[in-house]
Amino acid sequence: MTHQVTATSNIDFSAKGVDEILQNVALILSTFVISYPLYREFGFRPDSLTPFQLVKRRNTARLIDSIQRFVPRAVVVDVDYLGDTYVGKLEPVVKVIINK
Repeated sequence: MTHQVTATSNIDFSAKGVDEILQNVALILSTFVISYPLYREFGFRPDSLTPFQLVKRRNTARLIDSIQRFVPRAVVVDVDYLGDTYVGKLEPVVKVIINK
């Protein structure tokens, strides 16, 4: 089963199983590298170069790398982006399959 995940600010401390894994992926999407105290590698490093397609490719590679590293039970199937290129806002939407 494929799950679609976006960045979130709500954390459910009692999440278990699949919900916990999806929440962990969402936390990576909403956390920038260096912003997590005492664990500076956690999260992903967004790219802000001007060519939109280059930004998407680099961010996609970095997101997949971070998810594989910190949430190994989630397998990334697809990464897409919502947002407006003219405003400079990109919001990643990740589709994952959960390995149990």
